[in-house]
Parts: sequence; C-alpha cells; structure tokens
Amino acid sequence: MRLKINEICNAVGGRLLWGDGEREVTHFITDSREAALGAMFVPIRGERADGHDYIPSVLKTAGTASFTDHEIPETEGPVVLVEDCREALQQAAAYYRSQFELPVVGVTGSVGKTTAKEMIAHVLGAGFNVLSTEKNHNSQVGVPITVCRLTPEHTAAVIEMGVSMPREMERIAAVARPTCAVMTNIGVSHIEYLKTRENILQEKAHIADYIPYGGVLFVNGDDDLLPTLEDAVPCQVVTYGLSGDCYWQARDLREMNGCTYFTCLAPQGWEVETFVPALGEHNVRNALCAIAVACELGMTGEKASDALATYEPPAMRQQIKEKDGLLIIDDTYNASPDSMRGALEVLRTRPCKGRRVAVLADMLELGSVSKKEHEAVGCYAREKGIDQLVAVGRLSQDMAGAFGQDARWYPTNAEAIAYLKATLSPGDVVLVKGSRGMQTEEIVKAL
Repeated sequence: MRLKINEICNAVGGRLLWGDGEREVTHFITDSREAALGAMFVPIRGERADGHDYIPSVLKTAGTASFTDHEIPETEGPVVLVEDCREALQQAAAYYRSQFELPVVGVTGSVGKTTAKEMIAHVLGAGFNVLSTEKNHNSQVGVPITVCRLTPEHTAAVIEMGVSMPREMERIAAVARPTCAVMTNIGVSHIEYLKTRENILQEKAHIADYIPYGGVLFVNGDDDLLPTLEDAVPCQVVTYGLSGDCYWQARDLREMNGCTYFTCLAPQGWEVETFVPALGEHNVRNALCAIAVACELGMTGEKASDALATYEPPAMRQQIKEKDGLLIIDDTYNASPDSMRGALEVLRTRPCKGRRVAVLADMLELGSVSKKEHEAVGCYAREKGIDQLVAVGRLSQDMAGAFGQDARWYPTNAEAIAYLKATLSPGDVVLVKGSRGMQTEEIVKAL
C-alpha cells in the first residue's frame, strides 16, 4: 500500500494534529508490538485495554504514524484525529479498495467459511495471482487490513467476512465491495447476539450489497434458508450442493484414502470427475463451490478440478495426524453445532481398527440455546455409533449427559489429557474439537 497521511485524512474526514502529511503509510496495525517503518497504528478501545495508551511507544519507532479519537500531547510522529479509529480504518481501506478493478470473492457463513475461502483461493491460484485473508482476519478490523494488502500485481482476491453483531456485514461489505460472494450455510453460531437464524441470514445477506449488475451470490442449496435469498438480494443467486435442484451439483460421492471423489455437474451441461483431499460432505460442498466460482471468473472446469486435487486443509481443520498407531483428527480451530455434526460424520466414516473416540469441548456464544445444542450434539454422537465421548468444559456436561453411559466429562483439558493417555490404544481414531476459546489444540499436542 502507498497512501500519504494527507490522503488518509481526506478519506476519513480526519485532522492532522501534527507531523508530516506527505509521509507515506504502507500498512495499518492494531498491535503496538508490530510497529515498523510505514505502519499506521489504529488504537482500539477494548474491554481489557485501550490502544491509545500505546500511541507514544508506537511513534518512537521511526517512520510510524497513528490515529487517535481525542486530543493528545504532541509526540514524535504524525497523528490524525478522528471520531472513531475503527471506523477510520474502514474508511481508509474502502478508499484504497476503490483504486482497484479486479474480481473480489467475499466468503461468509456460520460454519466452514475459512475452509471455503482457502479452497476457493487455492483453486483460483491456478489462474490468478490471488490475495486471500490470512489466519482469521475476517472481522471489522481484519477485513480492512486484508484489503490494504492489495497490490497492482494481484488479479483476484478472496476475502473472508465474519459477523457476530447487527450491522457488521454492512460495514465490511462497504470496505471489501465483493464482485461475487459465497454463503456456506446459516447455523446458530453467534445466535447469542443475533437471536434467530433468520436474523443471521438477514445480516449475512448484506454481503451482496455492493455486488455489481451481473454478479453472482453462490449459496449452499442444501441449507434450508439460503435458497430463500433468490428474491431478497439485488444480484443473481446460484445454488450449489448435493440435492438434485441445485444449479451446481455433486453426485456419486466415494471416500478413499482420505479423499472424497465425486462427479461435478455444471449448469452449463458439462460434468467432470474430480476429488478433494479431504473427508465429509461439507468439504464436497466447499469443493463444488470453489469450482463454480473459478468457472464464474473464467477458468475451465478441468483446470479448476486439477487445482482442487492439490489442496491441503488449513491447520487445525480436520488435519489427520498419526502417532504410535493412534490416528488423530485435529479439528480444533473452532466449533458450532453444525460443524460438530460434520466432524462426527468424518469420525464415523474413518476406517478404524480400534475405538472411535470423540473429544469435544464447549461450544461458545450460543446464548439461550446452549443447553439444547450441547445435548443435541451428544445425542448425535451416540446415534452415529461413536464408541466414547470425552467432554471437556462446563457447558459440555450437557453433551456428556445426552450421550449416556460411555461418556466421560472433565472440567479442564489437563484432566482430559490424563484420562486419554491412560486409556487410548493403537488402532483408535480420535476426533478433537471445541470452540476457539477452549484451546483444544493443547489436547492434540499432548497426544
């Protein structure tokens, strides 16, 4: 990025308190420890700390600048006064985004948006120089920082867009301005704040606000709510999925050697035999969506299919690990009721010489439906024939109770680890999954 301080002031309606307005900014940061030449600090007010306290330390690094939302004593570098620092970051990123004409794929959904984003970016990489969201930078702050990583060398972008509160998608859609978009599903993640699945749908649908005429919103046609968007958004809605009435269809699914093979049927009438190096119907939908997006942007189905074959799952997302005859499915990045069921289905279908053991921790941010959803996951695991459930965390007691006799419950990861090390045997297959805040990767590392 190359933006002068004066340009940023104009874009965000800010006022330069002091410093050189001709200084160039190359990137934005929210962590004062990342201060470096060309950085502009965005001080965020949080529950535990106020980023404004760190402005002086950031500006001690040569070539840095900062926003502030109030008058402060003069410091060593340029400081721009704005009403709201987070909003100023979004406005600056929207201004920077306006300088580029390229396909931008926005990706959202309650579950699986990161995997979908990774798969789409990987497939598009066979035909484009792709910018994609790093790590989990899909928030009100993460999306604008991602957009500001665009360079003239990029020919496409895939941007993950997450929301948890009302009106958040409106703001980040105005920053990213997707030219097409993907919605993976509507579940109950963040229902604590948005109250109903219908509200979640309405919130996420704002991803289509800036899709231009002729652009496409790809939606999971197997979801019960997403197809209803066909008459509710100002762009074309194209469904993908396993059911026969989807525009893009996957048929004849077969699992072999950790891969899922299927036939991709395109609405144009052609079909291609392909596979994705991952298990589960949810990954087939992601793969199908990646092919559909690639074809929308001008790639051939065969080229997209060939690229799909070299995909590798992101860290902590159903990665298969083996140790001393024990097979571990590391799905520890995050959890929701829908993704729990998807992971349990993978555990159920995985070849196993010993026992199938599900190590499941609390699902957070479920609000008033938390007890019901934890119980439902416990019942689902029992119905799928999982041999043992090891539940971890306060909320997961309901999960263990619903599973029944062969469940064990532990309040902490450390206690669960001690039990697992004492009881697991070679030939067992173990799924480990929980919400991000439960840090279940500790369990995988210990095993």
